Amino acid sequence: MRKRHRIGLTLLTILVMGMTISQLVMCAGQHERPPRPWFDWEISPEEMERLRAILPLYFNVKAAINTLSSILILSLVVIHLGIYRRTGTKFSLGLVVFSTALLLYTIMANPLVHGVLGFRRIGFGPLLIVPDLLTLFASAVLIYLSRQ
Repeated sequence: MRKRHRIGLTLLTILVMGMTISQLVMCAGQHERPPRPWFDWEISPEEMERLRAILPLYFNVKAAINTLSSILILSLVVIHLGIYRRTGTKFSLGLVVFSTALLLYTIMANPLVHGVLGFRRIGFGPLLIVPDLLTLFASAVLIYLSRQ
């Protein structure tokens, strides 16, 4: 296996392990409580204190991950633009559109952007649905490219 592939595989493994560990940490103690309905908006004072303690960490980690993703995907957009300029094929143009949609997704899903635009509280803001629409668009582009 080439050195570059080995490094990429190692980074991917570390990322997956980190995501798994963070999910386990976030869900610690969840099994002790009785199950609640999906849309039960009543929050006990104990749970509110737990949320106040963990949400800043969650938003900081999410902001860091989204910022790194934005940087990586921006480099993909630049690479795909270069390929499109050289080849001029529809497929490479589709990859540019797909990468741009993913870039917009990571930007719009970043809590820093939500804060800059004035949506500091948790809830249903207009930015909540935009990342999902961008994912839908990117998936449609990828399906279109796959069918060509």
